[in-house]
Amino acid sequence: MAAATSTNTKLTLRHKLYGSTAALVWRVNQQGQWFQGESAKPSPPPKRRVACLVLARSFYQESWQSFTIRSFSGLRKVLKQKAANSSQQHFIGPWQDGQRRVLTLTLSDEGQSLLSRAFVVLPESLVLSAALTEGFYQIESGEHCYFLFNQEQQWQTAVRSSMMRDAQRAQLALGSPSSNSVTAINDAQLGPLITRGVSKLGSHYWRQGWQKSASNTTFAWQPTLAVIAAIGGIYLALSSGYLMLERSWLNHKLEAITPEVSELLTRQNELASVSESIAQLSQVYVNADTINGFWEVFAVIEQHQVSLSFMQGDGKQLSVGGQTESALELLKTLHALPQVEKAEFATPVRGGSGQQRFRIDLSLLQQGGGQ
Repeated sequence: MAAATSTNTKLTLRHKLYGSTAALVWRVNQQGQWFQGESAKPSPPPKRRVACLVLARSFYQESWQSFTIRSFSGLRKVLKQKAANSSQQHFIGPWQDGQRRVLTLTLSDEGQSLLSRAFVVLPESLVLSAALTEGFYQIESGEHCYFLFNQEQQWQTAVRSSMMRDAQRAQLALGSPSSNSVTAINDAQLGPLITRGVSKLGSHYWRQGWQKSASNTTFAWQPTLAVIAAIGGIYLALSSGYLMLERSWLNHKLEAITPEVSELLTRQNELASVSESIAQLSQVYVNADTINGFWEVFAVIEQHQVSLSFMQGDGKQLSVGGQTESALELLKTLHALPQVEKAEFATPVRGGSGQQRFRIDLSLLQQGGGQ
């Protein structure tokens, strides 16, 4: 009896978690129609950024590469340097058999315009490969069709065209045995499969699909820089005498802050813990409102150009630590968010007017959870 009760409890929790994830996942088909969760009916495009958006296969081209670089961060730097243009996105796979496989997407103009509509953007083929078992699939959505050959450690797709107009030719092109049966997937099946695939991908791929905030306003850099340069030149000319008199005092101050500078350099190595914190938070925040609130807090932190050291929470409380130019302005912005009940400094702010180290504790408002 006790074992049956425990099993039912686990199934109930799993159902709630799956339902919350489904409410956060959106997809866009090749006609530009938006679908939420498992729904097969189009919905009006949301006015605010959504948590996760899955792009249809027609919005991008894909290619595969293999690298023997074990370090994830090191490989990401290499890919960033090699990137031909801003329309490319990379998804780095796990270390297997002495290599990492990298999926490179080249987005169309329509695909690039959708990046700013979500916090996390993922390609449909990557999501379906996580949701489906091994086999050969024909995915049809309206007039658009493509083929997916899903294997244990890799997968490939091919878009239907005049040269590849049927499954038999696609199997030959993708290296699938002709004995493999072809499984058809239609619009009604895409919603549940995409929701399941996003859940299975996990934080490793969620972080790679994260989209930074971007402003559409063009800033007049050249006139601004010219004014700054002129002001700087005048200031340097007027203050040269003063700086000479204060040199000894500055040297004394530099000796005093040397330990703090060393600590600052050490904290740069702690940035890797942010990814782990996000992965832990994704296991806690099963409530749709709470997850949206977390991403909005994260977006505010990013807009303030915070060098983040840690972020920890349990769904009711959230602690954020790092460095920024104005910790007080960050505190005011966070306190003004509708999902934040209270925001306050947990420790005194340290540092001067350049960079300030802070720790802020947030109390989040509790709202009704998604089922």
